[in-house]
Amino acid sequence: MRANSELGALELAAIMGRSVSSVKAAANRHRISLRRRGVRRGLILGQPRSCSLDARIREDVVSGKVSADVICRRMEIERDAATCPDCGRRPATVSRTGLCLICHNKRLAEAHLEVLEEIDSRRALWSSRQALCRARREGDS
Repeated sequence: MRANSELGALELAAIMGRSVSSVKAAANRHRISLRRRGVRRGLILGQPRSCSLDARIREDVVSGKVSADVICRRMEIERDAATCPDCGRRPATVSRTGLCLICHNKRLAEAHLEVLEEIDSRRALWSSRQALCRARREGDS
């Protein structure tokens, strides 16, 4: 069956003298793909029926770089997750703020910049107070 799997289920069933459904079941049981060479449609072996993969991810799964199951689980998590209220494009993955990671980091950077501006304003205040004290001392002498 493995040697002639490129012929497809219909032709294999005729050669083996079995029904098409029994050939498909045996191929599934032994993890043999009955897809004809060059055909890119249908599910990949091991791919859950709940998700469809686009062409780039499909090539990675076929080549063995990634697992279809892992990709589909991640796609389900992202589909179920709420979108970020700031950008509305990405899933909200940071539970503490309810934002996506990019927007969360941008807000953190803005908060840090505000703290730095506050520190700079305090320095300016203290330097102006010191200048005023120096001017008063020089006026007294």
